[in-house]
Amino acid sequence: MGYAKEIYRQAQQELDRRREQALQGAARRREELGRELPQLEELNRRLSQTGLDAAKAAIGGGEDAPLLIQRLRERNLQLQHSREEILRSAGLPADYLEVHYTCPTCQDTGYVGQKPCTCLVKLLRQLAFQKLGDMSGLPDCRFDTFRLEYYPAEPDPVHHLVPRSVMEKTLRFCQQYASQFSLASESLLMMGGTGLGKTHLSLAIAHQVTQQGFGVIYLTSQRLLEKLQEQQFSRGERDRTDYWEIGKECDLLIIDDLGAEFSTSFTVAALYNLINSRLIDCRPT
Repeated sequence: MGYAKEIYRQAQQELDRRREQALQGAARRREELGRELPQLEELNRRLSQTGLDAAKAAIGGGEDAPLLIQRLRERNLQLQHSREEILRSAGLPADYLEVHYTCPTCQDTGYVGQKPCTCLVKLLRQLAFQKLGDMSGLPDCRFDTFRLEYYPAEPDPVHHLVPRSVMEKTLRFCQQYASQFSLASESLLMMGGTGLGKTHLSLAIAHQVTQQGFGVIYLTSQRLLEKLQEQQFSRGERDRTDYWEIGKECDLLIIDDLGAEFSTSFTVAALYNLINSRLIDCRPT
């Protein structure tokens, strides 16, 4: 999937922040523990020296280099064991002084060799979702802020249904859908007049599913179509982000006000193709 330069820049900034935070944390732990346990500081100094000695042996050790390196390796292991014993006696884990990267695989660089690490791929995907989606209402629109008392408790004279009871069942259904969400979940269609709670419940689902670690895009049909049209017809400086692929690949796509923007043949075809592609791929929408 292609991404805009801005998304790559934001991803690199986040990786740099994670790496710097991990390095600073390790340095702080070493400094604090070095003051409390001077013998540990001496062990760390000797460990660093064995590394330098090994490099010197490899460069100028001649025929004896393999033997020298082996001895240094054994000494290094002994020192590491001694350090672990000191940490254990202090009630600390053996890796307490190590750098605790968010992603140990790439050490928060984003790459393993020349290939992007899975953490970078995931981060780019999340940033792209945020750029396309509009979840500005998430903090306020949650299940625990949904108010059933706003709905009449008396039967509707036309349909003879109690609005509050209907919405109570709808709320429970949406809560169950969100709590049990998986990539195999069914798609939903919410219908009804303005002000009945569709947007609130949609955002509440988005909030909980996002908290569970899934990639969610919530946006209005107007915003979605603007981005798809921009990608399709823009002739100037182009945003290289592939919004079509993002819309297809997210774990849950929530489109609000669907049906309000069917003004051109392009909008009809674009929405149909996107939703149909997700249904074919069994992606919840």
